[in-house]
Amino acid sequence: MLRSALGSPHEFVITYELVPGQGCCGKKVERLLDLAREVKADGRISALSITDNPGGSAALAPAAIGAELLQLGIEPLIHFSLKDKNRSQIVSHLYLYQRLGLRSLLVMGGDFPKPGYYGQARPVFDLDSIQTLQLMRDMETGRHPGCALSLEQPQRRLFKGCVVSPFKATEAEQVWQYAQLLRKAAAGADFIISQLGFELGRFEELITFVRRRGLSQPVLANVFIPSLPVARAMAAGKVPGVLLPPELLARMEQEAAQGRSQVRLERAAAMIVRLRRMGFQGVHLGGNGLSCSDLRTVLDQVEVFDAAAELPDLAVDFPLQGAWTFCRREAGRLEERPIQPGRKPGAVRIRALSHRLMFDQQLLTGRLFAHFCRFCAQGRRRTAALTLLERAVKRLLFSCRMCGDCTLARSAFLCPQAGCPKRLVNGPCGGSRFGFCEVHPDRRCFWVRVYERLDPQTTVSSLAALPPLPPKDWALEKTSFWVNWFTGRLRQGN
Repeated sequence: MLRSALGSPHEFVITYELVPGQGCCGKKVERLLDLAREVKADGRISALSITDNPGGSAALAPAAIGAELLQLGIEPLIHFSLKDKNRSQIVSHLYLYQRLGLRSLLVMGGDFPKPGYYGQARPVFDLDSIQTLQLMRDMETGRHPGCALSLEQPQRRLFKGCVVSPFKATEAEQVWQYAQLLRKAAAGADFIISQLGFELGRFEELITFVRRRGLSQPVLANVFIPSLPVARAMAAGKVPGVLLPPELLARMEQEAAQGRSQVRLERAAAMIVRLRRMGFQGVHLGGNGLSCSDLRTVLDQVEVFDAAAELPDLAVDFPLQGAWTFCRREAGRLEERPIQPGRKPGAVRIRALSHRLMFDQQLLTGRLFAHFCRFCAQGRRRTAALTLLERAVKRLLFSCRMCGDCTLARSAFLCPQAGCPKRLVNGPCGGSRFGFCEVHPDRRCFWVRVYERLDPQTTVSSLAALPPLPPKDWALEKTSFWVNWFTGRLRQGN
C-alpha cells in the first residue's frame, strides 16, 4: 500500500503518472494497461497515479483505470480534481472510491475546462482543495451532518494527498503556495506531492520549509521527463502553472539535433538521486510517451548513480533567471527571505474603516446599521429596496455579483466572485504564470493583487493561520448579504 510505503522512513517511494485519453477502450487504454502489467512485474514502482481530465479536456474517468489496476495487483493513486464536481458529486465520488477500494486520492483544484461539446463547459470549483480535505476529515470523524465515510474496515480509510508548487516566479505566488500548503496540512492532508519543476534549489526550499514548519507529511518530488514537443509547449506557457527554463529547452534542442534525446532519461535519474539525498520520501515520475523500457532505464540508472561515489557530470539543475526565490543561502544554510506584501494598498484602509463602521456592533454606527437591516428584512418591499441599494453600491465599488455571502474583508476588499475565474475564496490555485492568471493570461492573478493589498506585517504564518472560509451556501445567491449577516442566515464570519 502507498500509505505503508510512505510511512516507512527507510523506503524511497516511486510513483508514476498515467494519463487516460478519450474513449473507454482502444489501443491507448490497452497500452496503459500493458505498461501497468510491466510495472507490476518490475516491482520498483509503488503506485500508478491516474489523472482526472488533465488540461481541462474530457477523458476516461480515473476510477475506470483504477479499478483495473486493482485487479492487476497495483496500487492506484487517483487524481481528485474539483473543477467539474459540486459538493454533492464530491461526496458521491468518495463513496464510489471507497466501494471500489480506491484508497489513495490526490486532491487538487484542477485545470480550467477547455472548450468541448458546443463550446466552453461551465467550470464548477464548488469546493477548493482545502474545503475538500476538511470535508473528507469531517466525514471520517462524523462531523459532517448526514454523510459519513465507511470506516468499519481499516482498508477503506482514504489516504489524502495535496499539491504544492515551489516553482513560482514572483513573491506573491510563492508565498501563497507555502501558506496554502500549511493550510492543506492542517485540513487533513496525509502526504504532499510537488508540482513538476526543473530547479533543484526550489526542491531544496520545499523540503527545508516542510522540515522547519514541523510538517509530518511525507513529500514526493515531481520529476517530469518531457519530450521535446512537450518541452516546447511548456516553455510557451501552454501547460498551466509550469515554468520550463529556456536553458533546458535549448539543451534539449541541441540533444535532439545530435540524436541524443535519451539523455533526458539519464538526467531524470541523476535528479532522482539528488532529491533522495536531499531528504525527499520519494518521487512522482511523469512523462509523455514513456515506455516501460524507458522507466526501467531510469530506475536502473538511479541504482548505478546511487552506488557511485560521485554523481556524473550531468546538468540537472535549471534555475529560472530573474525569478524570486523563497530562500537565500547564507553561510551554507538556506534562510527565508523577508517578504513584502502590501506594496499597492489602494483604498484598503478606507474600505476597512467603512466595513468596521457598518458591521462592528460594538460601535454605535454598526448597531444602527444592524437595526436598519433587520427592519428592512421584515417586509418584502423593504428587503427588495435594500437589496437594490446594496447591489448598486457594491457593483460600483467591487464589481459585486451578489453571492449573498460576501467575503470581501478576507480578500483585501477585492471580490473573488468577480475577479477570480475559479471563484476561489481561500487563496490561489497553482495555475498562474509570472503573476498572471491561468484562464486570462493578459490579467494579473486575482490573489497576486490581493497580496499586494495585504497588511505589510503579514507573514506566511499569519496567512496560514487564517481559518479557511467554508463553502458558499448558493441558496443565498442574489440575496442581500447585509440582511443575511444581521439576521443570522450566514454560518461564517465575515
